[in-house]
Amino acid sequence: MDISAKRGNKPELWSTILTHLDDRLQLGLLDRLRRVNSYELEENRLTIEPGTFEDEMYLRKDTVYNQLRVLAGDALDTGTLAITIRGTRNLSSD
Repeated sequence: MDISAKRGNKPELWSTILTHLDDRLQLGLLDRLRRVNSYELEENRLTIEPGTFEDEMYLRKDTVYNQLRVLAGDALDTGTLAITIRGTRNLSSD
């Protein structure tokens, strides 16, 4: 089991998502998801707190975000997942 699986509420399902990405050679997504600070899976919603600001910006790109929604939903047989990405830092200039 991937070490990042312990950073959330459903390690078996998280490992399923990571294995699915690995099987499909989605290494960019896989690498960033392995570095998450935390995740939470509830029904057909996935909430991710990326490990770095750079990972957050990558996961927020429209094409990457949509790809993750489809692939993670496919891995869990739920269809497309709703995904929330929590910010890693305050973006204001304060």
